[in-house]
Amino acid sequence: MNRILEKVIHQNGTIVDRILSEHTIGYVVSDNTANAVAETSFDNTSAQAILKHLHGLLVSTCQSVVRDIDPSNKLCFMRLATRKFEYLVAPEEYFTITVVQ
Repeated sequence: MNRILEKVIHQNGTIVDRILSEHTIGYVVSDNTANAVAETSFDNTSAQAILKHLHGLLVSTCQSVVRDIDPSNKLCFMRLATRKFEYLVAPEEYFTITVVQ
């Protein structure tokens, strides 16, 4: 895991605890450079599925749409609501955070 991601995870430990205490099912932090799960509260299979589908397909498509509309703009946060869950996705340069509620 790269040092920047490790530093961010440790600096935001209290925020992670607060997020998990508010009706949250779990979270996934992925390392964008290695395209791998860096930290998660899910089992490995679920975390890999979230990484593959949300981070791999949906986030990259949404980032492209935002850039197509305005090349100087950037996707900062995405909220996806389904019948069962709500996915909160925050893509960054080196990592992407997804919270499932």
